[in-house]
Amino acid sequence: MSALISARLIEWYVWVRSTTPNSSMANFSPSRGRLCLRLFSLAALLMSLSIAMAPRSQGQEIGRLYATRPPPGYAFIRVATLSNGDFPHIEVNSADLPINEATGLSAYRAVPGNQPLNLAVNGSTISKDVVPGAETYLTLVISRTNSTWNVQSIDEGQSSSDGLKAKLRFFNLVPGCTATLKIADGPTIFQQAPFASVQSRTINPVTAKLEASCNEANAPLTLPQLRAGDYYSIFLRTDSERLRLTGQLDETEPYRER
Repeated sequence: MSALISARLIEWYVWVRSTTPNSSMANFSPSRGRLCLRLFSLAALLMSLSIAMAPRSQGQEIGRLYATRPPPGYAFIRVATLSNGDFPHIEVNSADLPINEATGLSAYRAVPGNQPLNLAVNGSTISKDVVPGAETYLTLVISRTNSTWNVQSIDEGQSSSDGLKAKLRFFNLVPGCTATLKIADGPTIFQQAPFASVQSRTINPVTAKLEASCNEANAPLTLPQLRAGDYYSIFLRTDSERLRLTGQLDETEPYRER
């Protein structure tokens, strides 16, 4: 509405200036000139406010997750590390996959569906039977036992969206633990989450302090301000034998031929 009003005011101002002869401009009253300038300034202000306050479309909100879409039949994978210390060098189908050092998590990457995945850690291939299904999302959890790297696949299924709400995913990556995630001093969000599993649900866009519990130990996390269409993943890990809860907005790399 403000954009429409401002546009009409600008049109009126331009019309007055264009239809006032040059001879009349000399007699253009100061009060009328000030009125025109004030109306023009108001129109400009309303126009800038309408741009700044315009809500993002559902496509823009979900764009971070989907980015540039690949051809039909592709799958989407990402890697979560359980490594203590330096992060390993990850390659997917011979292409580097960057890991966020703060969260130990990569973005999603589009890969051909229904084809064996070549996942390499520090130059050594560790995946032999990971075959992502078309249109599905996988989180590949890599960990090390002594000098051997292992991978565990968590199938998230096919993604769905609710343009009016945000979506949470909760991953329990603590062996021998059945985890719970709740709002601190509030209701439970996820419960009885077994190891190497994911649970998800839609929520109203909010900020909140969360707390995960596992075997009588707790770990906190402040949920950032989520917006409609956001996807956010929360991971429960152990770090130097202490529980650690981390989170990251879900994003997909723009698709490109590799």
